[in-house]
Formats: sequence, C-alpha cells, structure tokens
Amino acid sequence: MIRSTLLRVMLTAVLVSAHRMSVAQETDRANTVLVGGKILTMDAENRVVTAVAIRGSRILAAGSDREIRRLVSDETIVIQLDGKTVIPGIIAAHCHAIGVARNALDQPHVELLTIAEVQDWIRQQAKSLPAGTWIQVPRADITRLAERRHPTRRELDEACTTHPIVFTAARKSALNSLALTTIGVKDGVDSIPGGQVLRDDDGDVRLIAGASSHLRQFMPRTKHAADKVQASLQNVHHHYNMVGITSIFERAGTMDDLLIYRKMRDEGKLTVRMTQTLRSGFRSAEDVAKFTKRLGIKTGDGDRWVRVGPLKITVDGGIHWGNTYLREEYGEKRIRFYVHADATYRGDLRYSVPLMTEIFAEGHRLGWQWCCHVTGDAGVDAVLDAIAAVNRADPTIATRRFSLTHAYFPALDSIARCQDLGVCVDTQPSLYFKDSAAIAEIYGRDWAARFIGLGDWIRGGVPIAIAGDHMMGLDPYRSMNAYHPFLMLQVAVTRRNREGDVYGAHQQISRIEALRCLTTRPAYMSFEEASRGSLEREKLADLVILEQDYLTCPEGRIANINVLKTMVDGRFVYDRTK
Repeated sequence: MIRSTLLRVMLTAVLVSAHRMSVAQETDRANTVLVGGKILTMDAENRVVTAVAIRGSRILAAGSDREIRRLVSDETIVIQLDGKTVIPGIIAAHCHAIGVARNALDQPHVELLTIAEVQDWIRQQAKSLPAGTWIQVPRADITRLAERRHPTRRELDEACTTHPIVFTAARKSALNSLALTTIGVKDGVDSIPGGQVLRDDDGDVRLIAGASSHLRQFMPRTKHAADKVQASLQNVHHHYNMVGITSIFERAGTMDDLLIYRKMRDEGKLTVRMTQTLRSGFRSAEDVAKFTKRLGIKTGDGDRWVRVGPLKITVDGGIHWGNTYLREEYGEKRIRFYVHADATYRGDLRYSVPLMTEIFAEGHRLGWQWCCHVTGDAGVDAVLDAIAAVNRADPTIATRRFSLTHAYFPALDSIARCQDLGVCVDTQPSLYFKDSAAIAEIYGRDWAARFIGLGDWIRGGVPIAIAGDHMMGLDPYRSMNAYHPFLMLQVAVTRRNREGDVYGAHQQISRIEALRCLTTRPAYMSFEEASRGSLEREKLADLVILEQDYLTCPEGRIANINVLKTMVDGRFVYDRTK
C-alpha cells in the first residue's frame, strides 16, 4: 500500500509539473512577433536587435530572429519587417490636443507667412460669408511673417471693406476700418474697455493693445456639443498616430478635459495614452489645498491610458506674445518690434518668488508634481529660486521631477541649478525651426544660438524632452506649432532652421540622444520609465515601424521619414498600407 501511495504521489507531481510547464509555455508564446528588422530598443545599452515579441499589451522579448522565433505558436501573427526600422512609440510631452480639436470645429488653421497671404486668405473668406460677418485671421505670429509686423489698417482694408477684420498677434490686434468703427474707435479715442488705441505719427490707428474681452463680445465663440468635440479629438489622435505618436501630455487642461479622456477610454476610443497637466491660477497655498480637495486626485492617479500629471502655473510670457521675462532690458529693437512703450521693459513676471515658494511647498506636501510655463532666462531664475527655497526646508522635492516647459534661453548657471534640484525640461525644436531667424534679427545672433539650447541642457545632465506645443491645425508641419516628431529630430540633429541657417552649432545632438528626448526622457518625466519609452520585456507594446532608416538616412531627410505602422497596447492603430 505504501508503494502504491508513493506511485500515486509521484504521478500527481509529474502531472502537476507538466501542467505548469504547459501553462508557462503558453504564457511565453507571443501573439505578435516582428522579425527581420532593425529595432532600436532604446534600452540602457542602446541595443539594436532584429526582432521583438508581443503578448497582449506588453513586450515579451526583444532579441535576434532566432531567439524570438522560439516564442511563435500556430496562433502567432508573424510580421516580416524586411529590414525596416522600428522605434519605441513617441511620447509627445507637450500638446493641447483638446484645444486643437475645438479650434478645428471653429475654423481650419492655415499657415500664413506674408501679409499678401493674409490678404488673399481674407478675400477668400469674404466670398463665402455674409457681409458684416466678423473674420478672424488664423494666428500668424509676427516672428513668422516675412514683414515682421502686423498688417496695417489700410492693408486690411485693401483685402476687405465689407466684413470687420481682426488680426491678433503679440497681444495686440490690427483691425480694418469697419472693425474699428464697430468696436467704437473714433477720432480722438485713445482707449476702449480693457485696452488702448495705439496710433502712428500721423494719428492713424495702428493697433489695439489688450481689449480681448471687449473684442470677444463681437465674435463670441461657438459652443460645440460634447460628441462633436470627442469626434474631433479622435481625429486629432489619428493624426498623431500617423506620425508615430502613442502617448501625449495634455499640458494645460481642466478636470472636464480629464473626464472626456476617461469617457473615451471607457468606450475603447483612445489610440493614444494621455497624462493630464492641470493648469490653474493659484495665488496661495490655500488655493492649492482647496483645488486638491475639490478634485480628489493627485499626480500619478489613473491607469495606463489616462493618468493625472502635474499642476501648472504660467510664470511669464513668451517670444510670440512679446513679454518673455529676461535678465536684460528689451532694448530698442525688441521694444520697436513688439510695440512697447517702456524702454526699460524686461517682460512680465506673474508670480513672485515668495508666492511660488508657498504654492510649490503646499503642492509637494499634497503629493503633486509641478510644471511651470516659463520662457525667459530671468523667469527660469525666479522659478529655480522658489524650488531652492522649498528644497532647503524639504529636500525631497527633488524627487518630484519638477518640470519647466519652454525655458527658451538656457543659461549655464541655470542648467547647473536644474541638475542639482532634479528639475526636468520640455522644449520645442519646431519653434527654433520657425522662429530662430526672427530671434537672430530682433534679439541678436547670440540669443538665437542659445534659443532651444538642447546641447547645453544635455551636457548639463538635465532630463529633457522635445515636444511640439501643438495647439492649432492638423498638418504636422504647417500647424501653428509644428508637431511632426521627425521634424523635431532633424532640427535637434542639424540645428538648421526653415531658412537653412544654423545658429549655435554646438547645440546639435546625436540621433540617439534626440530620439531619447521623444521616448525614454518624457517617460522619466512622468514617472513611467518602468512601463514605456523603450522596447524591453514587460513594458507596454507601443512601437512604430518606419519606412526609412532613422540612423542612416541623410540628416536633411529625417523630417521626411514616413511612418508605416503605429502600435499602441499591442494592436496597430495606424497602418499606412490600408
């Protein structure tokens, strides 16, 4: 009997072991494998392999064809890459996709680069709109217009006299005669509600400074139904997938925006992962505490599709607005260009260092990461002074991966402080591409050489993401802020702008470093380096198949690399062949 019992126990053990092996083999089998390619894993060793295996929503393995083929079963989908390059899914660390979606419902964005193009666009619009209907010219920053100025009243009148016309840039608006009359500007009038009337030497109206609320009364924005906004947002995400974007940081949203994304996730309609930055005008620690209590969330809450990111404040202005906060006075050229009156103007600082110290400390105490819109070198100084003040009382703030968004003109001393305080940066090479010629002309060539200084940031050891700050238009190259990842990669590698000029060749970075700024570094910034940013076992199966070889194609052709397929969560969400 003892022998019989022992045999039964041994047989049971063998059967259990065989079952476990079978289960293990089953879980080690891939749903999809890609073989015969050039796969840039972007892992710590920068391994380049030929194959990758995917099971469910995760990477099962990356290695040689031989290694990966061992994971193939009869049910596995095998994709022959035929030498094509594969990269991790691109993380767009700064966009305003919901804003893009709403703007698309109002009016398609058109890139206008000369005053003649502005006039032609107005004439076309006037043909299809009833007389008297207001026409708002799509945003065309004066840094990008060939004339480097607003159109005059006479130039707008040449385009149209039957419709009120408004062109807004640098926080000032140019209007045609009918529009000026409509809003109440008459001879001798030097102010209107919330704004000033700026005149030329002959007394003719040149621009309206401010008065945005007053102008909006005459052209109220249409409120779109929620289903239309969602459909438009899905279209924006599709355009992102077409260029290899698999994750985004919405950089200035509200709780309502977060709820739209949660609804889309629940309905299975998301094709990008989203981390929500929540912007508010906090003026005290109490404001931060009330905001947190009302929303009941903090940084890191959510899942792999929709997550809560940092709180955001707007610290200074911008080069397009004409109020970026600088260490030096603007001087004659900048004052004339932006049409300012104060010769000693340095820009706008909306938060004092003590106030930022107060709200940063409270947010940190409540579990929040922080993000600051800050563009000028003196603005960065102020933010770092506040972080340093919090750090002296609580050095754990360095673990929050505080991020500066924009930081256009890095100074070496600020870079060293960022490294010491654990501060990250997201900045925009596409702005260098479109605006550096104007920066060189209006600010000076030395400022253009610092502008979007990727090389300085990286040599200084600061985690940096490159992003588009996409906010208007769907064309990846010609939207108001271009968001095509491969345009950004080309600019980062070549430092060559739209005019073909190079300012600050020392800011060029390698192709691998540039790609890290779109993959592993933004993943780190959002505390997601364990789940995305590289193609490694157990990370999310987000990847992109390219038509050209990113590492070897001519550097002047990087911007023209085509995406063949984009995978998110283990399934293809874009296929150029279909």
